[in-house]
Amino acid sequence: MVASQVSSELLREVIREVVRDVLKEVIAEEISAAMHSSALKPEARDAARATASVKHHLTRGALTERQVRAAEVDGSTIWITRRVVVTPLARDRAKSSGIDIIRIEE
Repeated sequence: MVASQVSSELLREVIREVVRDVLKEVIAEEISAAMHSSALKPEARDAARATASVKHHLTRGALTERQVRAAEVDGSTIWITRRVVVTPLARDRAKSSGIDIIRIEE
């Protein structure tokens, strides 16, 4: 019974982490689309840029090519911890687009 509770809690934590990552990506895509939209007022565009810069900090999981493309919008640096795996495609995209990937201590 104890083992099933532990595995159940572990499964919940993994699911939460996946949902968080997906939500971050969706929000990043929406912010990127909004920043390119001419319908935004300059003040709203500045607020979107400020929010967008926050999304380029990863503490775990994988840095994907999609996330690097999102960072290209504002030309920002991507900050990652040692727990983040950088996919080969993400590394290549970052090099070709001039996006810096910086590893930091947790």
